[in-house]
Amino acid sequence: MHTHLVFLDESGDHSMQHIDIQFPVFALAGIIFESNYYYNVANPIIDGLKYKYWGHRNIIFHSVDIRKQKDVFSILRQKEVRESFLDDMTGMMNALDYKIIASGIHKADHMRQYTTPENPYNLTLEFIMERLFFYFKGSPSKCLLIAESRDDADNRRLYQVFSRLMRNGNGNVSAAEFQANITDLKFIPKVNNENGNQISDLAVYPIARKIISRARGYEPYHSIKTKFYSRLNGDFWGYGLKAFPGQTYVRIKAEAD
Repeated sequence: MHTHLVFLDESGDHSMQHIDIQFPVFALAGIIFESNYYYNVANPIIDGLKYKYWGHRNIIFHSVDIRKQKDVFSILRQKEVRESFLDDMTGMMNALDYKIIASGIHKADHMRQYTTPENPYNLTLEFIMERLFFYFKGSPSKCLLIAESRDDADNRRLYQVFSRLMRNGNGNVSAAEFQANITDLKFIPKVNNENGNQISDLAVYPIARKIISRARGYEPYHSIKTKFYSRLNGDFWGYGLKAFPGQTYVRIKAEAD
């Protein structure tokens, strides 16, 4: 039985065969909710924003559609509606009680540093699972990972990575340590309208921008910074946010947050 839910969503293309020079990043974010809070408090808050602007909850918050004001988000082409909605969304992201553990791969740096670079999705999942162990370490809490479903082959490959870590551990965390606090990884289709995955989607794009040094002055990034898993002094680098490879980490950590 799990006490927490960790919703996973991505930004960018995880393929190393194609690197978009305008957006050479793959990022994965895990949003940690306490289960009862998510079911009884967070869901009504998120649905409330949907009811306010559309009159029903059958709306899927999708970062790219919001930014491009596509489909149901065409209402945001009206300046007053857009400003009100974005203010409400920022308020919601601030008000909800959750923590972020995320990782981003600068693919161009990754390609330059390694002859046979590891798949970014596999790496980011491993980084997040490691940090989930440290986040829950010593507690009786159990978390279930929930990823948005892609095609069957991608889901299967990612689950194989998850299973390998749960079965064998890695150089930093043993299998028993992973198993102490992580129960399983499940895939849920976008059409299921799972609010937790939508919160992860809204958070991961600003994180991806940070990895490629495009978050300075970007309000959605600054509005989620306090949500990162961090040390007591508030430093979240290497805790709630892992940038890879090393030169990427050094470069963006040196920037003003």
